[in-house]
Amino acid sequence: MNTTTKILSLVIVGTILLSFNRVTKRGVDSPIVDSGTIYIATNKTDVNSIVAFNQKADGTLEEIGEFLSGGAGTGNIEIFDNGYNPTHPLADGVDPLISAYGVFKTTNNKHLLVVNSGDATVSSFAVNKDKSLTLKSTVAAGDKHPLSIASHAKLVYVASSGGASNPPFSGNITGYRIDDNGKLTPIANSTVKLNARPTCVAFTSDGSYLVVAELVTGLIKVYGVKANGMLTENPISTISSPHDSKNDRWMPIPVGFDIVKKGNKHVILVSEARFLNNQGALREESNKVPQSPKYSWQTGSTSSYVVDSNGKITMVSGDVMTGANKEGGQIANCWVEVSKDGNTLWAANALSSSLTSYDINTNGVLTMKNEKAFKMNEETLFFSDNYVSKDGRYLNQLIGNKGSVMVFKIKAGGDLEEVGLYTASGLPSVGAYGLIVL
Repeated sequence: MNTTTKILSLVIVGTILLSFNRVTKRGVDSPIVDSGTIYIATNKTDVNSIVAFNQKADGTLEEIGEFLSGGAGTGNIEIFDNGYNPTHPLADGVDPLISAYGVFKTTNNKHLLVVNSGDATVSSFAVNKDKSLTLKSTVAAGDKHPLSIASHAKLVYVASSGGASNPPFSGNITGYRIDDNGKLTPIANSTVKLNARPTCVAFTSDGSYLVVAELVTGLIKVYGVKANGMLTENPISTISSPHDSKNDRWMPIPVGFDIVKKGNKHVILVSEARFLNNQGALREESNKVPQSPKYSWQTGSTSSYVVDSNGKITMVSGDVMTGANKEGGQIANCWVEVSKDGNTLWAANALSSSLTSYDINTNGVLTMKNEKAFKMNEETLFFSDNYVSKDGRYLNQLIGNKGSVMVFKIKAGGDLEEVGLYTASGLPSVGAYGLIVL
């Protein structure tokens, strides 16, 4: 064998070995040209974990792997539930936390955060170059059943619901710092008691304010963030979700919200599921909703608010329905997501298997554009958490009763075209929550 042949043979062997060492579930770890990476919590009761997908440039997904959080999930039951009940819309396991942002990321995209509601902990991961995760810390939450995470710079706040299944509730929000290595450290005396059941918590884009939504009270609260990372003892401002009971409009139940900056104001866009009537009860009406065999719901809605530079919250558009009338529209709007340009919002109507699109103008005025930007006529898929791809070309939708992700291509005008439905070996069919894109 001459010298040239020997060199060529060594190169070939080296290349084969390198490829062997870099094989993952998506195949050879070649340079990634993609639309981002999707992370979802499995909510498993033994050890909670995160399942990751690579999203290709055409929107399709490939599984990367599963990464243990060190904490425990709640499995296929809601956190205030006494057992799995497929006939009850609040006890069928598909929406275990009844919240948004149970999985979140740091501002610099270097770390991923997840609540472990089963054992009242919060975990942090480092995001590696190949988009796999390395667990960095698992720490105690501020109360039982943590459910939503807010992050800005090196500051993290976690909302917990507490242990009560009926009022009075004991929920709170508790602060942490995250260092450059991804380690979480609780901030002493940072816990703010809500005495309510929170659903979602998020910072404004500049980190000046922390916004909290509450499930039963329907309140949206704005707390100031001090220079030392602590919150103001009381909300700077508070507002109630819109409720026109005189016209038999049912109680607004805010679950998820998104925040977009418009000029010098922060626009808060809040989902509203209308499933409790004005006596606080479900309506027993069989065989109207495929996913809710014994009960029917009113048309859902979305409302917009602005938070000014002083932290004052004001309603802009209230109860903008996911349909033309209070009955017969799309129901169970529990999650919303805003486009990359901040001008379009999609509302996920969980029990209608649909997405409603809205326009958001420069003042935060919300106008329903298409009741059915996407609609599955059979209404058998539970649409839960959603998030736009890194490049803004796709909307990724978690399907809570299939353990899968439905990908939509975003068309001109905000309508959606299905790309495909994707699952992963680690995702349970019922119980997964949270969807974030890096």
